[in-house]
Amino acid sequence: MHTYVKKLQSKEENTRKQILLGSLIVSMTIVGSIWIYSLSDKFGEDKDVAQTSTEESVSPFKLFANSIVSTYHDITASVGNISLKKKNDQTEGKQIDLIVVDHPTVK
Repeated sequence: MHTYVKKLQSKEENTRKQILLGSLIVSMTIVGSIWIYSLSDKFGEDKDVAQTSTEESVSPFKLFANSIVSTYHDITASVGNISLKKKNDQTEGKQIDLIVVDHPTVK
């Protein structure tokens, strides 16, 4: 591998750019073909889904509502019950008076 890199470094700049462009095209063709192949699995017709009746299928709004409910349950499970009551009673907290300090630079 080291000798191959040395051979590439010894070639002219235009030749190195052409080799780079060729290898880029080949590698992106491989990546693109894998991507297109995976799309056929994702968007291909599923026989089980096609055979379900309309009574068994779920509406998009029902799916959205289910996702909101599950998100709410997840948040309440991790955070706990959040109380939305306002505390009007200031006596519960400790109040500390401000202390004025003379600063030597302020006149």
